Amino acid sequence: MTNVSAVEASFSMSGRAEYEAAVQRLRDASRTYYGAGYSLMDDAAYDRLRLAVLDWEAEHPDETAPDSPTGRVADGAAPAGDVAHTARLLSLDNVFTPEQLTAWGASLRRRLGHEPAGGFTVEPKMDGAAVAARYRDGRLTQIITRGDGTHGEDVSHVIGTVVGLPEQLPVPATFEARGEVLFTQEQFEAANETRAAHGAGVFANPRNGTAGTLRAKDRPYRLAMTFWAYGAVELDGVPFLPAGAGHAETLAAVARAGVRTTADTPAGLHTVATLDEAQEKVDAIAALRASLPFGIDGVVVKADSATEQATAGFGTRFPYWAVAYKLPAVERQTVLQDVFWEVGRTGVLAPTAVLAPVELDGSTVTRATLHNPADILRRDLHIGDTVTVYKAGDIIPRVQAAVVELRPQDAVPVPLPHECPHCGGGIDKSQERWRCAKGTACALAPLIEYAAGRDILDIDGLGRKYVDALIASGDVGDVADLFTLTEEQLTVASG
Repeated sequence: MTNVSAVEASFSMSGRAEYEAAVQRLRDASRTYYGAGYSLMDDAAYDRLRLAVLDWEAEHPDETAPDSPTGRVADGAAPAGDVAHTARLLSLDNVFTPEQLTAWGASLRRRLGHEPAGGFTVEPKMDGAAVAARYRDGRLTQIITRGDGTHGEDVSHVIGTVVGLPEQLPVPATFEARGEVLFTQEQFEAANETRAAHGAGVFANPRNGTAGTLRAKDRPYRLAMTFWAYGAVELDGVPFLPAGAGHAETLAAVARAGVRTTADTPAGLHTVATLDEAQEKVDAIAALRASLPFGIDGVVVKADSATEQATAGFGTRFPYWAVAYKLPAVERQTVLQDVFWEVGRTGVLAPTAVLAPVELDGSTVTRATLHNPADILRRDLHIGDTVTVYKAGDIIPRVQAAVVELRPQDAVPVPLPHECPHCGGGIDKSQERWRCAKGTACALAPLIEYAAGRDILDIDGLGRKYVDALIASGDVGDVADLFTLTEEQLTVASG
């Protein structure tokens, strides 16, 4: 989009019937995400729907559904499990603009009764799944999902597969590390290769893949994930944290014990004195987003002081002393309408996806990269599929995967070419990247024009018109022929 925030993109509902329908859509989206491991809608669409429901409930408090998902952790849809949390493991409220961050700061000031004096911390908001990891005497004994905030599922079967959560610490510490498990981009690609090798469908995106992997117990393979702690609580009454430790001190204690924290990420953990400085750090982390080895969907701002955190307190769904500043979506869902093929300068066949227009990371996207035929087959892409499209700083976005659960009955596998789409000749299929059997000769004019350009040979004036004439005359059949051209040959080409 020229990017608008989720708040700006929200819409109004005119009546109770539209509100109830929106609430049901919200429940369905949360149910599939937390329970089934796939998403009926992308984050931007979900935020837009949720904000519309919240707006309606604020205007009609007496008509709010008593079981509305907006007031519950994970919209009340996450499997709660039967393991009680040491202390509630809540989600965060969201803001989308600098003005809303300022408004959150004013709300915090009212709750404290004074200006926050303990400063703020700023750290990346990982786009994964929240868990609590329990260490006893230095050994990782249990991992629990967030669930409904009071109880979670025991997923200890993933112990040993999560980078950043060592099975044995160098010190005999007892505590509970709280943080995010996710796939890095490298782990995500490796996970999809492993799943494809076992005949399983590829993950639509790293976040859904993480949720599914945490809950899966019967797979014939194991997938590596990564953890970063964003907090900790004491466990079994055993002292662990320094007295009165604020957020930054808490993470420092976790790091000293040997567990990876958000401070260890390329985005880092920053302590600042004012909310204006916090906004500057938010902007700085947002600028790093495309270069990070994992996905983030926002930046978290917290009051650092433990005393001020206690005074501000908690709501039913989130703490009042912390907020997530959501960033514009770099991942959306749209429909794969077609695929067309071109031949590059080196003779490689390049497939490009034709998409239903979707607003993504500052622009309207209608095309996306598909890499090669093997990748299309590995991702099991069909014309008509709802697909996840990812940009994150790339000039050309890429299709990550199809949401198979949303596949229409008339969808057909993406057709692969049987002849070169440029010259009609044969195709060399001996590698993942298919090539025209003629190689560079198939797309000779673009290759010669590219080689003659300023950044390579810098042959002034040798544009496409002259290149076509030289090829047609037989004077140029390869880049090397440019070095043997005579004045007469160039004169004839220019005439």
